[in-house]
Amino acid sequence: MSYFFSFSINAQDETENLIEKLTNLPGASSFEGPVRNVITELWKNNNVDISVDNVGNVIARIKNKESEKSKNNLNVLIMAHMDEVGFIITDIDERGYIKAKPLGGWIDHVLWGHRWNISIGDKTLPAFTGMDAPHVLNDFSVPPAVTSAKLFFDTGLNRQQLLDKGVRPGLAITPAANFTILDPGKRYAAKAFDDRALLAMMTELLADISKNPETYKHLNLTFAATVQEEVGMRGAAALAGQVDADVILNLEAGIAKDYPTQFTQETTPILGAGPALFVYDGSMLPDTRLVTFIHDVARDHHIPKQWESEHSYGQDASSLQFSGKGVRAINLALPIRYAHSQWGIMARQDYDAMLQLLKVALQEISRDKL
Repeated sequence: MSYFFSFSINAQDETENLIEKLTNLPGASSFEGPVRNVITELWKNNNVDISVDNVGNVIARIKNKESEKSKNNLNVLIMAHMDEVGFIITDIDERGYIKAKPLGGWIDHVLWGHRWNISIGDKTLPAFTGMDAPHVLNDFSVPPAVTSAKLFFDTGLNRQQLLDKGVRPGLAITPAANFTILDPGKRYAAKAFDDRALLAMMTELLADISKNPETYKHLNLTFAATVQEEVGMRGAAALAGQVDADVILNLEAGIAKDYPTQFTQETTPILGAGPALFVYDGSMLPDTRLVTFIHDVARDHHIPKQWESEHSYGQDASSLQFSGKGVRAINLALPIRYAHSQWGIMARQDYDAMLQLLKVALQEISRDKL
């Protein structure tokens, strides 16, 4: 089987709509409810037993009559996280300025001068991160250091007005950035591609498995959408006692390095060259047999792929790799520019190639190939 790029209008639009639906949702760490509700609805009609555990992970076990007949079926867990980086309100002063703590990793210089949404139940309130005007800063020979400790959110309302609207400590703040098609069928911008684009991919993969059960009958497949990845891969740890996996395919956002001011001066991965296979990250070394297997599948089917390694990076599979009897795990990534900021940019051809790679890898994987 060979792989070729296909951008049929119908399939393209369905994918765009799915990514748009998921990325536009608010869902900071510990506030994944809106995402969980949509994922549960999207997954429930795909021949699965679906449940939500006590910390909020969505677990979907694909029904497989063949698994009752064969003890040799490989148990495969495919997962991605629901949460996005954001903030949690900690205080409101009398003038109405809001202080908040970060949920996940932010770089200070991307925080200022942006619009944000405060989630109040199923409603949102706009807020802005203020910054001194240049007229003030130009009075200093050296502008004062700006750190996240000085960050505040301004809604234009005073404290009592905010309280009357239900704003209080403990609520989440997320970027106000809606999915945008930059180049139809090719490039998109949005917040929360990390990891909502991968949840969209899992949804499309699940639909394919549901339509073609015979193709995947040699596997016991479980899909999981996890919580609180951005604050230390916490939700995934709860899966250890619930899912018996031989193999984990963790789906994540990769760090594209193809823009002019890229700090490390590294050159890969880039947009448009396929998904990234991790050989190292700060939280996990992948199973070398899995790396070889995925590499060989991509090569044999002419599916483009890239290599990636990141030191300051963690992902959910690391929370399960050494649980129980141990699990063979790998991190597969969709390259994203400007991760952990208000906007990311992704390439549709990377998404399509990664989805195709997952399908073929699952069709070919077995115990004797690892």
